[in-house]
Amino acid sequence: MKDFEKYYDFIRDNETKNSVKKISDKITFVSKNFIPAITEFINPYVAELSLPLINNLDMKFELFPSYEYGERKVFILYPEFLDSIEPNEFIIGLRIKNKSKFKILSHKDYLGSIMSLGIDRNRTGDIYVYDDYADIVIHSDISDYIIYNLEKIGTNKIEIEKISINEVDFKEQEHILLNINSSSMRIDNIVKHIINKSREIASDMIKSGNVKINWVVEDKVSTVVEEGDMLSVSKYGRFKISKCIGITKSGKNKVEIKHYIW
Repeated sequence: MKDFEKYYDFIRDNETKNSVKKISDKITFVSKNFIPAITEFINPYVAELSLPLINNLDMKFELFPSYEYGERKVFILYPEFLDSIEPNEFIIGLRIKNKSKFKILSHKDYLGSIMSLGIDRNRTGDIYVYDDYADIVIHSDISDYIIYNLEKIGTNKIEIEKISINEVDFKEQEHILLNINSSSMRIDNIVKHIINKSREIASDMIKSGNVKINWVVEDKVSTVVEEGDMLSVSKYGRFKISKCIGITKSGKNKVEIKHYIW
């Protein structure tokens, strides 16, 4: 296998770099031991950066879940001599049913309860919340631990059952629609509207590395964003440029933005 240290040097964000290195370790493991392995849950940018490492060897892989709106996914890596793998041996769904009729549980409630068990966030995927239950994608080998140890969420009684990946009720994450009129599509202008602060404050946030575009830190205030771009603004949340609707009579860009809520 090639030495990828110089490749890592081009990855500016340390968290992203560490995630790619972990996947490289998994690739080495599969290559040496000829058995399948699963990575931690990663974002699309980490997945993109990891593909050259995987393709460097004669190795097969699958990226799960395949749902369009899924953000957190895993690589399942396996030797070339295997025809296929069974994904449910590696990742599985848990359906957590809220038995209380008085309190609806939020994404934060479900995630917090799992994290309180000492579960690494990188071993859990996206959570899809409905009125009386939530589906969460996790590594299969921690499913029993969660089932045996999670009896309540707050004061709410719950029931948990395993479901296959195909049974998970995937959906786009809950969001609020924001409609803005921006003088340009520069990131500093868009962030100004998102955080409802001055352009100077927005620029300072960007220069300080507190804004990501498509999971990549962006520190240039003049960068132009496009329809479909995902933005992450520290302490404010995640946003998607949903639609570029058109131009107002005064020449401003009419933009629809999705603010994802947890």
